[in-house]
Amino acid sequence: MAGDEVIFKAALSAMQKLCSRREYCTGDIQKRLSKYNLDPEQMHLISKSLAKDGFVDDLRFARAFVRDKTRLSGWGAKKIAWTLKGKGVADDIIKESLNEIPSEGEADRLELILMTKLKSMKKATESCKLRASLIRFALSRGFGYEHSVGVVNKIVANFVEE
Repeated sequence: MAGDEVIFKAALSAMQKLCSRREYCTGDIQKRLSKYNLDPEQMHLISKSLAKDGFVDDLRFARAFVRDKTRLSGWGAKKIAWTLKGKGVADDIIKESLNEIPSEGEADRLELILMTKLKSMKKATESCKLRASLIRFALSRGFGYEHSVGVVNKIVANFVEE
């Protein structure tokens, strides 16, 4: 029993130290705790303690994740939602955090991302292939199809004119 208590305290301390450096969600913490070979009840107690003490907050994590991925990585709402879902964040928290994405600048962000991609593509590409490639790229970044098609059509029209 004394050994279990030592492992429990070591795991709790390690998770507190980890969470004090950057944001983690409950799912990330559960994955890291599995390395300590704790039973599910102990893992639950540690997660509960971290949440109570303010080390882990899924909403705070999700909001920070949304801000970082939209501004720094150029991800769209769908890719962010898929990733958060994969991390075990609740659907209501995902919906609330996605409201942080400014909808008015989304077209401009997508256009900038696609223009950068266009520069890295071969210049002799046919407009049909170019259009399909840019749409696939926009979809892989998590932007909606209709939105992507509109921005890609605008870019391709400007590219063909030049």
